[in-house]
Amino acid sequence: MTSRVGQATSSGARQAGAAPARLGSPEANAGKQRRTTAAFAVLAALAAFAAASCGDDSQPPPTEEEGTTFLFDLAADLHDPAKFFDVPYPSDLRLDAGGHPDLAGFPNPQAVGNVTGLVTGAKERTGFPVLPVAYLRFDAPLAARVETDVIAADVGSPILLVDIDADSNDKGALVPVVAKTLEADPYTSENVLAVAARPGFILRPGTTYAVVVMKSANDAENKPLGKSAILERLRTNAPGAGEEAAAELYAPLWPTLDVLGISAEDVAAATVFTTGRVVEETAALGDAVLDKYDVTIENLAFDADELYPELCVLRGTVKLPQFQQGTPPYDENGLFQMGDDGLPVERAMEEAPVAIVIPRTPMPDAGYPLVLNVHGSGGYSIAMVRPVGDDGVPGDPIGPAFPYATKRLAMAGFAMPLNPERFSGAEETAYLNVNNLVAMRDTFRQGILEARLFVEALTKLQIQPALLEGCIGTSLPEGATSFFFDANQLVITGQSMGGMYTNLIGATEPLLRAAVPTGAGGHWTYFILETSLREGQIPAFLTLLLGTTTELTHLHPVLSIGAAALEPADPIIYMPHLARRPLEGHPTRPIYEPVGRGDSYFPTTIYDAVALAYGHQQAGDQVWPEMQEALALEGRDGLLTFPVTDNITSEAEAPYTGVVVQYEADGDYDPHAIYSHRDDVKRQYACFIDTFLRDGSATVVEPTSNWEEPCP
Repeated sequence: MTSRVGQATSSGARQAGAAPARLGSPEANAGKQRRTTAAFAVLAALAAFAAASCGDDSQPPPTEEEGTTFLFDLAADLHDPAKFFDVPYPSDLRLDAGGHPDLAGFPNPQAVGNVTGLVTGAKERTGFPVLPVAYLRFDAPLAARVETDVIAADVGSPILLVDIDADSNDKGALVPVVAKTLEADPYTSENVLAVAARPGFILRPGTTYAVVVMKSANDAENKPLGKSAILERLRTNAPGAGEEAAAELYAPLWPTLDVLGISAEDVAAATVFTTGRVVEETAALGDAVLDKYDVTIENLAFDADELYPELCVLRGTVKLPQFQQGTPPYDENGLFQMGDDGLPVERAMEEAPVAIVIPRTPMPDAGYPLVLNVHGSGGYSIAMVRPVGDDGVPGDPIGPAFPYATKRLAMAGFAMPLNPERFSGAEETAYLNVNNLVAMRDTFRQGILEARLFVEALTKLQIQPALLEGCIGTSLPEGATSFFFDANQLVITGQSMGGMYTNLIGATEPLLRAAVPTGAGGHWTYFILETSLREGQIPAFLTLLLGTTTELTHLHPVLSIGAAALEPADPIIYMPHLARRPLEGHPTRPIYEPVGRGDSYFPTTIYDAVALAYGHQQAGDQVWPEMQEALALEGRDGLLTFPVTDNITSEAEAPYTGVVVQYEADGDYDPHAIYSHRDDVKRQYACFIDTFLRDGSATVVEPTSNWEEPCP
């Protein structure tokens, strides 16, 4: 073996009594954090001394109490699928020598190809997801639980998710959870409890957490759960043979519970695990690719067919290194092959079309401020001018380039991977290959790397004046010999798939200083079961594919392993790194997020989760109330009035604007497209970026319909 081993419901305002559950928070001041850390250090030392004093060999060994008991068999052969759940998962005891999850025994009795691929992807990651699902097995049936009930982040709750990391400023903080008592199926043993953070709560990277099940969680007969003998040995620092590593792993849990006022003797089950650093790894990979490759925008030409009173369009190309192995759309392979230098091996260079929008205004001395646009699934490089229509080709000129151009902002975009301009006949959801789901991870990583190379190329681009002779209104400042972009005034936007990329790229490219994700969801394994795409038949398709008769939720083991495999491509884990906790050396980016009820891609449940992940507050009219209930779980409920500026403070105490605004369609169109149809949304995002670049602080203005007016 390679691993280390042989219902309280929350809604509305924060519950009374919940305050002790959160000893630190993102908004806590540094002094409080230092006092909290010091208190934990003293109490942990006292607890360790007391535990050591209790480790007398003369004491009788702990025995399990009568009742349904936690299975924690450190002698189990975890490469035997029948034993996979006999030790809780995730657990740092189940990492191999390289720090990767040991999933050799994950059940896949029907050898489903997609499951095999996702398990392979999950085994390649380091550490556990920041969107984990914990599985704890018992020796008899448990009380029924459903994943739609939120269990409060409260010391009195029957199931807890708690930060126990000694180096965390948030140590002792509880996270709201959801749980489900799973039915046995080909992938799940009997009597397994699944626990996850409430969708939208993203765990911190590189941080140790515990999932704790109290006796009060109860069994199927509504009786308290029994005490686990092995947990009692670990708690009293009296590990048996082969339990030393477990005792060390669980050691921080007991003093943390003590400080919270939770009796460790009332714990029925627990697992301890450490999250990985996927966003940091993705950013570092991009940095390394930028160091190796320089790409150039070529073949620029004036597009006389795309000439408008507000703007002009240049067309060009860029050649980009391709790292996915195999043949698009990657029904097989589609993954990166990492070389000895830690970089993905180049398969080919591929040419991608480019579109650049120039406002018909004089260029500022420092160059035009630039909005990077990422098109949606099935979209084209010209999407910022003409979003794709119902017929699958660029449609009417109603894109965001027009309101941005009235604010003297340029835009640029290129054809993303598996775009119809690069892969003939690509369907709208070609990036989501149901024949080879794991390939989606590297399709998105490919797109992130390409976008970062494209941004670098844009900062170096010099546009000769002759190319813009037909663009009346443009002119150069005195002394300038070419048109160019201001590298200090770069921001990003995108719609649908492009909105998701806005988070992936925005959080990993330090040159991008603000973000406007529109029609943007995330949390793949939650979204895929909630969306109405493909007439809402995706859950039934997945059930058939997996050969199970149980109702699928995002807590199912296969979907959980899928989330672990696809996490580098999941926008929701990047959202906190735009502004709440940017990567080191990155700016704190203001974010404007307009969302529409009735969106055919992302239902309101997804937008509720996304608003939580960003850490947003809601402004304007309430279109659906459940978002307020979700935001209340983090104390961010309440409706702000316009205008809104710098309403949030990052964990590093930097003020920024972070707002979600609810809308409905104001005509006969899919509310997924409010970004291109609602003039008040256009007014808001244009002024959001304009005020940020002009004043240093972004403002969400009153949603009026005239987006051509100057911003206040």
